Amino acid sequence: MKKILVLFILFFAFFTTVKADSCSAQEKLKYINEAVKVTASYEFLKDDTGRSYFLITVYNLSPNVMVSYYDKNEEQHYFVGSDTKLSESFTDYDIDNIFTYKFNISVYGEGGCLSNITSYSLVKPKRNYYYDNVAECKFEKMKDYYYCKEWINSDFRVDSDTIINNIKKEFNKTTTSVSVEEETSDNLVTFLQLYIKYRLYILIGLGIGILADIVYIFLSYKKIKEGEF
Repeated sequence: MKKILVLFILFFAFFTTVKADSCSAQEKLKYINEAVKVTASYEFLKDDTGRSYFLITVYNLSPNVMVSYYDKNEEQHYFVGSDTKLSESFTDYDIDNIFTYKFNISVYGEGGCLSNITSYSLVKPKRNYYYDNVAECKFEKMKDYYYCKEWINSDFRVDSDTIINNIKKEFNKTTTSVSVEEETSDNLVTFLQLYIKYRLYILIGLGIGILADIVYIFLSYKKIKEGEF
């Protein structure tokens, strides 16, 4: 229902921004449907030199869809889809700053039918300084904590000392101060120490239990035999 409402609004907006004799109603609806399908996403990668970057990809392009955007240097770029190329990608090597890409989506057809239809925004995150520089953030139990997330979409609104103090307070809420790997290793060592310490008692207990079972089976068998004669 929401999608139908969006298409309805865009349809009338389209009528007011294109030449009446350039596009038929059928063309307008077709182009609107193509425009609202355009999306974008990012992927964090490393190049052959080990340098980190974001790969930004715009999807669901078509020969009737043109996408334009401005980069952080305010330079405009644009591209058009084709029957064999339904997506377009570009790289962004800035991992230390947040940037919002606004993709303006236009559609066009034969006879000069052209209009700006809609836009799609994508927030490129930045690497969290505290994730790399505060030791407590490296522990598994802290990975989902707000100030320890690896990537953030907005800057923190408090000063650095407050953030670091909050991280340490969160870290100290639990009784352990070891990582998951260290905790697993410690548990294994503790188990082995207990086994070595009490293994004699364990073996004696097992031996008594086995002997009791043998005696019980023997006596039961004897009673059965005596009952037969």
